[in-house]
Amino acid sequence: MNGCGRCRDNAKMERFRGTLKYEDIKIKDYVSSPQLRFGVQHYVNFYNAQRMHSALQYKTPDEAYFGTCNSENRGYIS
Repeated sequence: MNGCGRCRDNAKMERFRGTLKYEDIKIKDYVSSPQLRFGVQHYVNFYNAQRMHSALQYKTPDEAYFGTCNSENRGYIS
């Protein structure tokens, strides 16, 4: 079965939403909408540029997508 409305179509976004919720929103005490918006944007930037993922062979999403290796974030000496 394939097509619009398939339960697996949105799996990647649902997984990210769960990660965002449990690693950021539930930990921090956001008291206003602007504060929440800034915090979520900050987390998205962290998630894409600094958080390494085992499914990407311990690369960040930016490294995997753009084909670069940011060895400074990992603490490796080149």
